[in-house]
Amino acid sequence: MKDLTTHSSELRDTKDTQAVVLRYDRILLGVIVGLMSLGIVLIYSASIVSAEQNFGDAQFYLKRQSVYAVIALGVLGIAMNIHYMFWQKVAKFALAGGIIALILVLIPGLAASAKGAARWISLGPIRVQPSEIIKLVWIIYLSHFVTQHAEQVTTFRGGWVNPLAIMSVLALLLMAQPDFGSTVICSGMMLLILWVGGARWKHLAALVAGGFGLIVVAIVSEPYRMKRIMAFVDPSQDQLSVSYHIRQALISFGSGDWQGMGLGQSRQKLFYLPEAHTDFVFSILGEELGLIGVVLVVALYVGFVWRGLRLTQRTMNSFGGMLAFGLTAEIGFQAVTNMAVTMALLPTKGLTLPFVSFGGSSLVTLGLAGGILLNISKNQPIPAWLDADAQQRPEPPKHLLVKEGR
Repeated sequence: MKDLTTHSSELRDTKDTQAVVLRYDRILLGVIVGLMSLGIVLIYSASIVSAEQNFGDAQFYLKRQSVYAVIALGVLGIAMNIHYMFWQKVAKFALAGGIIALILVLIPGLAASAKGAARWISLGPIRVQPSEIIKLVWIIYLSHFVTQHAEQVTTFRGGWVNPLAIMSVLALLLMAQPDFGSTVICSGMMLLILWVGGARWKHLAALVAGGFGLIVVAIVSEPYRMKRIMAFVDPSQDQLSVSYHIRQALISFGSGDWQGMGLGQSRQKLFYLPEAHTDFVFSILGEELGLIGVVLVVALYVGFVWRGLRLTQRTMNSFGGMLAFGLTAEIGFQAVTNMAVTMALLPTKGLTLPFVSFGGSSLVTLGLAGGILLNISKNQPIPAWLDADAQQRPEPPKHLLVKEGR
């Protein structure tokens, strides 16, 4: 949308050609790598005691997360070099694949369960969590849908019927696991992306009201969710059960004070704080690195959101801008939610801290999302094989073409 020179483009003059070198957003890449690196360190520190007791190897989670990080960086590198318009071409197929994966996770024998939830597909030593994948492909599909139906999105029939029908299927499959958090995220991204795409306020308000009602029903219908709400309202009740997690998390932050107890010196990881290397890794960060570490991580996420939203105004077409917005908003929202939960600002919910918490499916999917954002930041011209209108446009002037061998 803006001149390519605003994207750190470099022009090299030759005798009769002018080559355009398009660079990715190095600040965004630095933020992603920084969060991944910090996550590996924190996971090792938070899990060293539990890993030793449960697996006889203090480095068990460190080794696994390191492998996941290498794979995620490899996926990121590949996605960086695939033009983002490719994802518009495969949006429908990707969504169909994600839905099939959500169905497979409910089949006995394929599903792997943990703590009463069947959220993984077991493939020998590998476990895949389809809910992480569906969040990404749902954003890709919504970005494609809004781009293709830009003129109809202001009407309820043209803008909402299709997404609502698909979201109903996703919600049924996700809640069957159950995965309440992913259901809320997917629903929220639908509302947000369609609103940004031009949906009317009255339609949005009606759906938000309806969605809030469904959330209330989902909470009331499950006793454990209701207990979490009550623990959020009054953490002093049932301190050894439903309020236990959040109280231990708050003790972690309180122990950290300004400078923290020092890396590796957490006391709460000594079997006091459950899920210390996954959902509550931010609490261990606060305990060991103090307020300084907390501010650093918040700054990294602010930098991620800043660079991501910056792309929405600088892409060459509406699909790229919508996709950049959706991916940035989803990752930013999940980060804010996780941090708010660990600080008792929201009811307890099992959402990980993006790029930092332990988990292969999450980290690899986030690597793919990061690679897509980095490719968008290059603002490359759309290749002819991805551009349906390429045949209808005249060829660019010869002085703008890069000759082979140059």
